[in-house]
Amino acid sequence: MGWLKSLALSIVPAVLVALPVPVKAAETIVFPVGKMNLEISLNTLENYAETGLLPDNQPLETYLNWFTPSEQRQVRELLRTRYSFDTKATAQLLKSPMVASFLEYLGGLIQSESGENGSEAIYDAIIAATATDPEGFNIIEILRQFPAESIHLDLEEALDTMVRVVSLVRQTDTVITSLEQLALSEVTASSWVDFNQMPDLRQRGSIEVSKQTLSLFDWQRNRQFEADLYLPNQVAENIATEKSTPVIVISHGLASERSRFEDLARHLASYGFAVAVPQHPGSDYQALQQLLAGERNDIFEVNQFIDRPHDISYLLNHLERLNKKELKNQLNLEQVGVWGHSFGGYTALALAGATIDFEKLQADCTLENKIVNPSMFLQCRALELPQSEYQFRDPRVKAVVVLNPVNSGVLGQLGLSQISIPVMMGASSGDLLAPAVIEQIQTFTWLTTSNRYLVIKRGDSHFFDVNQSNVSEIPGMGGLLSPGVEVTRNYMNALSVAFFGTYVTEDLEYKPYLQAAYGQEIGEAPYTLSVLKSLTPTEFSKVVSGNISRN
Repeated sequence: MGWLKSLALSIVPAVLVALPVPVKAAETIVFPVGKMNLEISLNTLENYAETGLLPDNQPLETYLNWFTPSEQRQVRELLRTRYSFDTKATAQLLKSPMVASFLEYLGGLIQSESGENGSEAIYDAIIAATATDPEGFNIIEILRQFPAESIHLDLEEALDTMVRVVSLVRQTDTVITSLEQLALSEVTASSWVDFNQMPDLRQRGSIEVSKQTLSLFDWQRNRQFEADLYLPNQVAENIATEKSTPVIVISHGLASERSRFEDLARHLASYGFAVAVPQHPGSDYQALQQLLAGERNDIFEVNQFIDRPHDISYLLNHLERLNKKELKNQLNLEQVGVWGHSFGGYTALALAGATIDFEKLQADCTLENKIVNPSMFLQCRALELPQSEYQFRDPRVKAVVVLNPVNSGVLGQLGLSQISIPVMMGASSGDLLAPAVIEQIQTFTWLTTSNRYLVIKRGDSHFFDVNQSNVSEIPGMGGLLSPGVEVTRNYMNALSVAFFGTYVTEDLEYKPYLQAAYGQEIGEAPYTLSVLKSLTPTEFSKVVSGNISRN
């Protein structure tokens, strides 16, 4: 899947009561070129989407030539791609604060005939398109529903935005190619390890696992939530063991839920970890469903920046009580690991000691940054909090794994430099919501802890938690399912066992897996895997500039 279609599949469903078709319907797009206003009919645009041809002397051709032939094909595919969403649910989603903010930006590019912000007209057009054809609609059909005879497009700003996005995509490919070469140099410099003679950590471990659901109520915060607890059989059966069982907590991302991480939880538990997976009410899949049903006004509660890390600390307190009463002190709650995806990555890093950097966040919260890095629409919501020195560090947490974390603005270099425990940070080159170069690769260089690992999955997307079993829960989002989702899940299963085995269980037999050679060993199509033990800010600057030598 091309990057442009991936971007559309990531954002359109998130920005896409029935309303009648408007009396007026757009027929042309008007855009200024110098002192002139040029026009392109929607029929011409539709023909271009189908055939790739434009009429002679069509000015748009000049701008399209900036893109490579491959990127032009992706533009056409984007124009043809059909979406299908419930009209009422779409209306609710479009009114939520983060999405409304994005529509306001689009309205600055796509304006009314009088030159005013077109966000309301865009809203009406999307709603009308969802109600017109039950088999779905494409972008051109949304444009036809624009309630005016013509659409005025700020072509210069639109192309500038597209150029920034394309430039970031191209830079990502260049940076990751350079990092892959650095990983190869680490392989050359390391001692040879025969991984064929070692256990394959991608395979489920030998320990049987049981599952129970815990209901928790934190009366101090008046907050109720549930958590699934996966126990290795020796704990589940209350069998006394010489070694206590280490604990891992998994934190899901925005609009996700704990059930989507059952495979990872069972995998870790099969290697002897007790694994707890809490649900974070207020930023989970239920919150999304309530928004779509009109039962709430936002997919996200601002206090989630505070509540999420507190959820996990409260869960650990609950497990301590459970450990004394029912589990015969078999859990080692002084040696805890936290695994987090996306917004759950922020949660894990906060528990590891990272602090919110309001000053940097304020500076980073510009429209330009939000458009190339959509995760900033979420991160900038933290500015709505009282600006205090929040401390979420839980001393029981000894190591964290974060995949596709959102953290560059809300935590920043100052916040991330506070972490002193081991960190493994995972990035996906095809992540258009939390771009790898900005949100993981650069922020990885801000970590000062001595034990840190950067994991890069080339070609994979942001949606680790979307798989064959749950993609049907998210209408219109089937295109988000990566073709090699099981491959990348195997990567993270194996590396998580090795990392937590090394730094939580403190079993040095796992340490050989934490190197570039192991990434090369298990990497397979369609996504390659690279593991780096370190990357300094200076090295990152050299990578970006193309000077990748490492002494």
